[in-house]
Amino acid sequence: MWRLRVLLIVGLAAFGLPIFAGSLSAATASTPGCSSGQLYVLASGWYGAAGSGSMAFDIVNRGNRCRIKGYPSVTFVDPSDLGADAHDLHRSSMIFAEPKAEVVTLGRGGVATFGVSWSDNPVGTQACPETARAQIQLRQGIGSLWGLVPINPSPCGGTLFVTPIESGTWPRPNG
Repeated sequence: MWRLRVLLIVGLAAFGLPIFAGSLSAATASTPGCSSGQLYVLASGWYGAAGSGSMAFDIVNRGNRCRIKGYPSVTFVDPSDLGADAHDLHRSSMIFAEPKAEVVTLGRGGVATFGVSWSDNPVGTQACPETARAQIQLRQGIGSLWGLVPINPSPCGGTLFVTPIESGTWPRPNG
């Protein structure tokens, strides 16, 4: 059994692969957290179906290589700059899956994403608020993020389902 271990270690070393996970995490940890000043946040796409609405937000790195992780806090703001919808829930919705928050490393020009979904089906005499912007913050996690993005959905129900930041340009769908 020890011969198999020795052969495995020698084989991994010969191919330049890391033998210990610690060496990989040390390299990742040396990359600094992203700062809000180097990130640009924009609304990426819209989708609606069966009383639900959703959109993806892209995060683009304009600076040096950095790391980001966490669940953004999202508030939809009305034309008078008052919060219209802000109760974030971090679980799956009809549109987006519930992935685990993971560290995303972004090079210059790299893109990450997160999804927001909501009910857009008024109940009874309920009026759905008009929105003008989305205020986005990353309060906990790695890195910092702040953005104010023009949008105009009409969410109902007071709850926004927010996914964690993921690599790529569209959050994982549910199903």
